Amino acid sequence: MLKINGANKILLNAEPLANKIKRRDVSFAQKVKAAVEDVNLKQHQADQAIEKVLNGELGVHEGMMALGKADTSLRLLTQVRGKVMEAYKEIIRMQV
Repeated sequence: MLKINGANKILLNAEPLANKIKRRDVSFAQKVKAAVEDVNLKQHQADQAIEKVLNGELGVHEGMMALGKADTSLRLLTQVRGKVMEAYKEIIRMQV
């Protein structure tokens, strides 16, 4: 019989963390940051619209539109966050 040397060994090429950080793609992080900033902006605009409606400077319809946009953007961001967390948990459960 032939004996295979090293058949039970698992070799992983461990790249230093500093090298991984240098070559990572920052576009995803930038997109997430931009999305959060957009949601925050819409929330502030909705707050300002409420104040304007209460002061009589803006119609109720326009105020409700601003609230709807803010609500929709926040719900979308929450859904994306949930999907990202599910994907992260799935990756963590993977066996190497």
